[in-house]
Amino acid sequence: MNNVVPFMPQDAFARLGIDWTRTATTEQERIVREAFLTEEASCGARGLASILLLALKVYRQGSIAEDLHGAAEFAETTLSIKLRQHQDDTLVAAQLYAEAHGPFWS
Repeated sequence: MNNVVPFMPQDAFARLGIDWTRTATTEQERIVREAFLTEEASCGARGLASILLLALKVYRQGSIAEDLHGAAEFAETTLSIKLRQHQDDTLVAAQLYAEAHGPFWS
């Protein structure tokens, strides 16, 4: 089974000379990559998920540049904290509901 989710716009990065499988080769590429990753990391859960998906897609190509790898690790840690809190809140809400109303399926 082949995953054909069109997440990573290859041609958009290619137009800017960005290849996430290797380190930036020019100062301009480094600046654009840094700005992109900084902006995405500051956009909340959607931006962090975007970085993780980008890193996953690039990793499937065989290698991942250090700047994207670092951004993905930051995104993973930050999202993990947020999602763990979401799970805890949902579990408490489910427990309170069950105590007040009984089983969900009756």
